[in-house]
Amino acid sequence: MVKKVMITNRRSTTTVIPVTELGVKPVTGTPVPPAKTHEVAEYDNWFLQKVEKGLTEADDPDTRWVSDDEANRSWEKKRSILSKL
Repeated sequence: MVKKVMITNRRSTTTVIPVTELGVKPVTGTPVPPAKTHEVAEYDNWFLQKVEKGLTEADDPDTRWVSDDEANRSWEKKRSILSKL
């Protein structure tokens, strides 16, 4: 049996592709101990919530996008202020 993954883009189109076609190697190594399973699930849930929030914000027409130059100027100003402290 070939393991398959579902890839969903933000427009909700789903494609099922065999993992072998993605060049993904099977995970090997030590399985997660049962005591850590809950922590892993909590982290996965937290991470997925953050990704979903980011995608929702990115799709919002009111989102203000900042250019790389603008971001660099802003951080340079902040570094300058902090270096004087």
